[in-house]
Amino acid sequence: MKKNVTISDVAKQAEVSKTTISRYLNGRFGNMSAETKDRIEQVISDLNYRPNRQAQALKSKRSYLIGVIVSDISNMYSSLLLKGIGEVLGDAGYQMIIMDAANSIEKEQDLLHKLIDQSVEGIILQPSSREASHYQFIKDENIPLLLVDRGIEPLIFPLVTTDNEDATKKMLTLILEKKYERIVVISEPLADIVTREIRYQSIKETVKRRKCLLNLVEVTKETNLKNEIKKSLSYSEKTVIFASNGKMLMEILTILITEGIEIPEKIGVTGFDDWNLSALVGPGITSIEQQTQKIGNVSGKQMLAYLEDEEKKDETRIVTADIMNRNSL
Repeated sequence: MKKNVTISDVAKQAEVSKTTISRYLNGRFGNMSAETKDRIEQVISDLNYRPNRQAQALKSKRSYLIGVIVSDISNMYSSLLLKGIGEVLGDAGYQMIIMDAANSIEKEQDLLHKLIDQSVEGIILQPSSREASHYQFIKDENIPLLLVDRGIEPLIFPLVTTDNEDATKKMLTLILEKKYERIVVISEPLADIVTREIRYQSIKETVKRRKCLLNLVEVTKETNLKNEIKKSLSYSEKTVIFASNGKMLMEILTILITEGIEIPEKIGVTGFDDWNLSALVGPGITSIEQQTQKIGNVSGKQMLAYLEDEEKKDETRIVTADIMNRNSL
C-alpha cells in the first residue's frame, strides 16, 4: 500500500520545520525568503503532497473558508471579481463559499447569517444596502468583513473599489470637449447604492460650471427604457447618454442597435463598464473600464492581510480605472 505523504515528510525533504510548512500552506509567508518558498513548492510538487484541509481545520480550529457575496452573480462584473478573488485565496490555501444576494437586502442578510454558521474566517461583500446598520452584527461577531465595489454609510469596514469620482470626471472632460450640450444619465435608483450617487454627483458637479443640461433617468421595474431613450433622441441639443454601470450600458446599446439608431450621429453613448465587449459594439463604445479582476486580486490580498492582523483598519483601497476612448462620442 502506498504511504500517504505527510507534512513531516515535506518538512524533512525541504529542510525546514513543520511550522514553516504550515505557514506556507496557509499563505502566511511573513519573513519567509523567496528561496525557502520556492524550495517548499518544489518539494510539494515532487512528493505530490496534498494537505488534508479537514484535518487541518479540526486541529487548528480554523475553517480555511472565506465567504464571498455578490449582489448579482449574472453580472459580468461579478464573474471577473470572483475570478480575481479566487486567484489569490486559492494560492493561499483558502476556499471560497460563493453566494448570490440577487439584489435583495433580505436575502443578503440571510446569506450573511449562513456564512457565520459555517464558521467562515472572513467575508468579502458587495453590499446590497448603503446602510451600515445592516452589517453591524458582523462587526459584533468579530468576523473580518471587507467591502468590495460599493461603500456603506458610515463606512465602518475596509473597502476596495474603483476611482469612481476621478474616472467619471475624466469622462466628462471628453464629453464636454465633444461639445455635447445635454447629458442624460441613466441609472438604477441612486438612493440604493452609494457608488451610483457618487458617479451622478461627480457629473452634476462638473456640468454645473458649464453650459450643459443634465437629465437623470432612474430605472426601476416600471421604467420603459425604450421610451426614455426615444425621449433623449427628441432633444434639440446635442445629447449623450451616460450609463451608470455595465449592465445598464448593455441594455441601452441593445435598444439603440435594435432600433437602428446611429451612434454617435444621432446620439452619443458612454459610461461604465468596458468588459472588453464595448470595442465590438457599433462604432466601438467609449467607456470607463474598471479593472475588475484586479479589484478582486486586491480584495483577496486585503482579506489575507486582515486575517494576519487583528487590528483591522477601516481603510479604503482605490484601483484606478481606464478610459477607453473609441468612437461613440
